[in-house]
Amino acid sequence: MHRDAVVARASTPEHLRPADRHVALLFDWDGTVADSQQVNFEVLRTALDGVGLTLDQGWFDARTGVSSREMVRMVADLAQTDVDVDAVAAARDRVFLERVDEVGEVRHVVDVLRAEHGRRRTALATGGTAATVLPTVRALGLGSLFDVTVTRGDVARGKPAPDIFLRAAELLGVDPAGCLVYEDSDEGLQAALTAGMDAVDVRPLR
Repeated sequence: MHRDAVVARASTPEHLRPADRHVALLFDWDGTVADSQQVNFEVLRTALDGVGLTLDQGWFDARTGVSSREMVRMVADLAQTDVDVDAVAAARDRVFLERVDEVGEVRHVVDVLRAEHGRRRTALATGGTAATVLPTVRALGLGSLFDVTVTRGDVARGKPAPDIFLRAAELLGVDPAGCLVYEDSDEGLQAALTAGMDAVDVRPLR
């Protein structure tokens, strides 16, 4: 019998635990595994300041599942102005890499990742770019805990489209219905549901 995918809200560490039906765990990166939200906000704000655009933290915090390039485009559209999206995103990435050592772990989520790696298949499935995500993964020493990695450049569409999660499941060789996604954004949770995957919203716990 078909079972609809569901989203659980993790208000205690116990809510992060996968069920027996979950053969693979897919982890978003920024804000889910990596405690990077404040650094990400500050470096994007700096890059946008350079082209005369303002970034509001509340607006940013509500859209953490969106890639940097897509967010730059959204800010420019709201301001009804044209900017070189690639140039702004590249400036953002340069500043971020200078501050990568400021990024920490989201402890309870990393605890699950460490405990389950080797027992279940694991994937890093992020809307971030490889240029910034992979150095952060290395800085935190977590690379060996992921069986596969999918970043924004690996798929045609970013979240809330399901492409990133579906590609991760494909690389892991598992059915989407057997995946559990850990996420911290509305866009990411929607992507998981569209992919037919259960998801955990880590924001209440974080």
